[in-house]
Amino acid sequence: MGREKDCFRDNIELMNRRFPNKDMLNIKDVMTFTGKNRDTVKKHIRFNTMGLVSKADLSRQISL
Repeated sequence: MGREKDCFRDNIELMNRRFPNKDMLNIKDVMTFTGKNRDTVKKHIRFNTMGLVSKADLSRQISL
């Protein structure tokens, strides 16, 4: 079983504070959270076919 990346839980905690009532984030939410523009977010983050990403998956993708 793989080990969590070091920042995974910190990122989840930050997302839970910023978006307490959401489990899935849209592109605009990710832009707000990361401070990146739409093109950068769409290029680097894997969203599902509905344009959403779970907090856990986003945390995995952005953790170092």
